[in-house]
Amino acid sequence: MHMKSWLTLLVLALCCSSAVLGHDLTALPLGDGKISQAPKTGWIWACHVDPQGGGAQVDGPWINKKQGTFDLTSKAVVPGAVTWPYKFDISVQRGRRIFSSNDLPAHPTGSFPIPAGSDAWRYDRNPNRINAQNVFLELPAIPALAAQPSCVPGAIGYLLSGAVLFNALDAPGRDAVAHETQDSCQGHPQQSGVYHYHSVSSCVDTKREANGHSSLVGYLIDGFGIYGRYGDGGKLLTSADLDECHGHTHKIMWDGKWIEMYHYHATWDFPYTAGCLRGNYRMSDVAALSGPPPQMGMGQRSGPQSDMPRPGQGGPDGRRPDLNKAAASLGIDVQRLRAALGPPPPDLSAAASRLGISVERLQAALDAAR
Repeated sequence: MHMKSWLTLLVLALCCSSAVLGHDLTALPLGDGKISQAPKTGWIWACHVDPQGGGAQVDGPWINKKQGTFDLTSKAVVPGAVTWPYKFDISVQRGRRIFSSNDLPAHPTGSFPIPAGSDAWRYDRNPNRINAQNVFLELPAIPALAAQPSCVPGAIGYLLSGAVLFNALDAPGRDAVAHETQDSCQGHPQQSGVYHYHSVSSCVDTKREANGHSSLVGYLIDGFGIYGRYGDGGKLLTSADLDECHGHTHKIMWDGKWIEMYHYHATWDFPYTAGCLRGNYRMSDVAALSGPPPQMGMGQRSGPQSDMPRPGQGGPDGRRPDLNKAAASLGIDVQRLRAALGPPPPDLSAAASRLGISVERLQAALDAAR
């Protein structure tokens, strides 16, 4: 393992894995199989996964499937210290929080594609390169809780490093933090070159407020903030301390003021960030964070981009349907509609059968919602 990466994880282990803090980074619970069909504490309600998707080719020796754990401190780390022309701007205008980013992080990254012959390459031969993106996003400045939680898509938000946050799973639905190799800031690129994390980066989660509570580390696509791993009084949080979506409500620092608001937290244990989403979000924002559809080539690995629009998924003008509107016109819950449609491009005949309606009615609802 690259010496600098090894030292990074050594410091991480010494700081955060003691019994006093209630965490042991040498035996974190493996998240494989913890995919639910509804909100569930410590699990992830994923909108969908792709069993044929790419990911690490071989389980690393840090994974102990018999015990259902993995040793984060001995996991292979992608070597390198590449710096990038960081561009990330956030502003609040007319009740909207505006994001503009090239998705190149403020911190150095590893070298990608993963260098052949490196320790990380032995287990995960990620062939993708980091590419600059052009992302513009508008979220509510003061988000509101939805009537019901919703499932989490692949891309779920931004960290303050300027890079995208994905959910805890790799494309086939395994624990990405355990299986996939990342750099010393826990990031890597997928097939469109989008540099992203599957947990809150240790290079971002570095500050706390005077009361011990972690500072803001990013925003999820429903507009709510995500904070680091410490709660009030400096308590190191676990999933058991949070609700089914991995958050709770109390006074937090928000835009320079202390207000009572729902917010998410990072934890060391699965699902690491959001297990579901408490606010409303738009699929167009998911697509913006996911990057352009990739041009698949020889040896290129797919990734968790199942929520991106793909050829044939949009309407005649390329627009995606608003599933909230389509579900309302059909008189069903939007999560039921999403589940029926499955990963893109959808099989409308199969979806209509699952919903117990005609293909024509389903098609008309989708077309009217574009």
